[in-house]
Amino acid sequence: MRYSAYVFSVIAFVVVLTVAAGVSGAGEGHDVPPIAGSKELQKLKSLEGEWHGMVVEDGKEMPVTVVYETSSNGSVVVETLAPGTPHEMVSVYYDDGGKLSMTHYCAVGNQPHLTLDESGDGGMDLVFAGGSNIDPAKDGYMHGVSFEFDGSGKIVQSWTYFQGGKEAGTTSFTLTRAGQ
Repeated sequence: MRYSAYVFSVIAFVVVLTVAAGVSGAGEGHDVPPIAGSKELQKLKSLEGEWHGMVVEDGKEMPVTVVYETSSNGSVVVETLAPGTPHEMVSVYYDDGGKLSMTHYCAVGNQPHLTLDESGDGGMDLVFAGGSNIDPAKDGYMHGVSFEFDGSGKIVQSWTYFQGGKEAGTTSFTLTRAGQ
């Protein structure tokens, strides 16, 4: 009996080591080409870095910082708006079936999902396509976002907010890459 228990322990130990080695090596040292994605996702990837500018909200201008990071082998762009502030929000952009989509993790506690509506050389528009923790008939949520690229290194973002099923306002950000 003792011998069987010893053999079983050794076999179990070897199995655990083998599984652990396989898990720790997953994704490392493997030649996996980066994901290119749609032209819209590629455009967002080109924004990687820190951007500064002004936000106009309720007729007032305030400074704002936005950070873009590419992650998950190039398959997503993570946008952090107002990092380190109480108004910090994160949006994750990705392709869904070849079409740009995003989930916005809002400071109001919901997660609207937006998909590409229109796109051109000068910009793109995403519109509401559902979400989590949202009753569109009564709750407040981000209903859309538009990007304008003017070719001079500036971005203008316009976020449209809905409340109670109706448009409640638009907040615009004019941004320039840090260091420019």
